[in-house]
Amino acid sequence: MLFLVGGSKMKSYTNTKLRKKLQNKGIMLDEKKKQHFDKYSYYQVINAYKNIFSTSIENIDDIENNIKNSIDIDRYRKNFSISNDTSNSTLYRGILISICQKYGINLKYTDSNDELKEKIKGIKYYNHLYSNKVIYSDFIRIYKFEHELRNVLLKYTLIIEESLKNVLVTYLNSIEAKDNFLTDINQYDTTPKNITNSINSIKKIFDKQTNKHSNPIKRKNDQELSVPYWIIINELTLGETIKLIINLDKSHMQNILEDCVNCFTNIKINKDEITTDEDKEKYWNKLNVMREILNIVGLLRNSLAHNQPIYNFNVKEYYSSKSNNIHYILPKAHNQQEQYVLTTNYMSYLAEFFGSDRYNSFSGNTNIDLSWVIYIIYKIISHLDKNTNMYTELVYVYQKYNIILRPGKATTNKIGLYETILSKLNDYSTIDFNINSIKEKYDNDKKIKLDLISLNKQIRDMQDEMKSLLNENNKNNECMKYTHFLFDRVYTKYTGIDKKYFDKLMNNKEK
Repeated sequence: MLFLVGGSKMKSYTNTKLRKKLQNKGIMLDEKKKQHFDKYSYYQVINAYKNIFSTSIENIDDIENNIKNSIDIDRYRKNFSISNDTSNSTLYRGILISICQKYGINLKYTDSNDELKEKIKGIKYYNHLYSNKVIYSDFIRIYKFEHELRNVLLKYTLIIEESLKNVLVTYLNSIEAKDNFLTDINQYDTTPKNITNSINSIKKIFDKQTNKHSNPIKRKNDQELSVPYWIIINELTLGETIKLIINLDKSHMQNILEDCVNCFTNIKINKDEITTDEDKEKYWNKLNVMREILNIVGLLRNSLAHNQPIYNFNVKEYYSSKSNNIHYILPKAHNQQEQYVLTTNYMSYLAEFFGSDRYNSFSGNTNIDLSWVIYIIYKIISHLDKNTNMYTELVYVYQKYNIILRPGKATTNKIGLYETILSKLNDYSTIDFNINSIKEKYDNDKKIKLDLISLNKQIRDMQDEMKSLLNENNKNNECMKYTHFLFDRVYTKYTGIDKKYFDKLMNNKEK
């Protein structure tokens, strides 16, 4: 009889078994944090952030060769929960079967080891090896850190989304578009290359028109009126809005992207001022770069909204580790050299859009990673709102979790205590220490000892009062509880974000 093991779905485990798997992988679950294991999803925490903490990766060929050469045998037995009294050959087959069971690979016990290995290769299996310094709390820490960073970025991408929709509505108003403009196929690019994309955009608009959870749409449907574009556009996501603009007829797309350049950057362009072929090429290059910027911000916005890890934004191989180069999905190119040329060109246009600065003037900052897209968002937001707090909010999150940036000694997120400290400092600034009176006494050879004693006591009382407040700040302070993050370098490798990055963001002056 042939036995089938596994199926079409990956195997799931109880939290007790998952905790055991952690220990088998060499990840210590510190006693004080055990309750966090049930509070946070193992898969969202471990699977999402394992690349930050892994020292290397191995495929099934590596595992086979190591076992043949009796390398790391104890680790493999522990990692795959296989009995210590098994032989190396039995160990290897046990690992093959364990992997197939975990990933739901159909197998028969009559399959040879080579047949099982080929099936495992088909899913591009990689086993992560972890630093002996990592503990489960490190995973929780990076998870919570990204949650707060995600909230900051989500807030500001929403501002960009609203601004883009305003640009689109304003343009349609300016051409006195009919209320059904967005469902009129004649307004779209219907060339053979793009017709499918245009139809999909129109389908999306029709879907929005039946949204029963939108009061403005429900109101129009109750009135038996067509839902106008200025209501429909408000229902679109950032990604849907960008796709809609790109799928419109070329003249509409051109005008809207021109308005986007003028709205989101420091420069102004006008197609009516084009006089030469060179001017035309530069003009369209700017439109294309703006389209790509909006597209990439839209991709990040989608990741933010769906609670995806963002440290590896745009990374092509999610199994990359310290010993591997990181490759990127965008910009689309035939090879890495082409990507480098494209991203270097983007940098030159960013310098033109926002002014040359310490970030865009360095050709080494070419990868479209998290640092790149945060820079874009920050520059656009700073252009829209000169008084934005985005930089301060970014720094606060990184300092709070002691990742890349170190928290200040008086850092606080206790609003009541913060206001008390400010009030005390304000009171101190208004105190009259009678220095002039003491000086006058001294000049007239009068005794000032008691005055100096009183002054000294007054100053000591102020110092003690402030020390007490600062000590109170340090008690259970979220901003002070994390030690130095041991994996900053790996985080920087994925994101491009290091301490100098924040200096470059802050420095907006031209070189």
